[in-house]
Amino acid sequence: LLILSSGINAEWPLRPGVGTFHDFHNSLKSVEQLLDPYLDTPLDEMYDLLSPIEQAKSELVTAYTVNSLYWSFLTTQGAKLEQHPLKKEMERIQMYMRKVKLLESALKGVRPPTGNNVPVNQTVDKYAAARFIKRGIGQEEDKLPKKRKVDET
Repeated sequence: LLILSSGINAEWPLRPGVGTFHDFHNSLKSVEQLLDPYLDTPLDEMYDLLSPIEQAKSELVTAYTVNSLYWSFLTTQGAKLEQHPLKKEMERIQMYMRKVKLLESALKGVRPPTGNNVPVNQTVDKYAAARFIKRGIGQEEDKLPKKRKVDET
């Protein structure tokens, strides 16, 4: 108000970062509104409605969220997080998230989502393998020099 009454340009921000803070505050309120249904339901009642895989996912998401918020807090405090134990904890949670994803894909009977993991429930199509082998051998025979028949006259 002092700035506006002193005749300085009214479009100039009163304090740097105020708009960003208000945007963050509004985003935080919308997240709270999204989480209200989950926070109003007791955890044991919510878990009764979930399958074991969904329960594991819920626990992992909760742990990852709490650790991410703590990571953000430490970052705002200027902490160096390269060697912080929280980094190992975040990696451990991510490893379990990958394991749950693998288990989920195995239960569905589909191939895992990433190429780095061991394939689940893979079978060999014998007929297709035989065709590949025949074609491979056939091509190799074509590359070999052909024997000439010698006339015995």
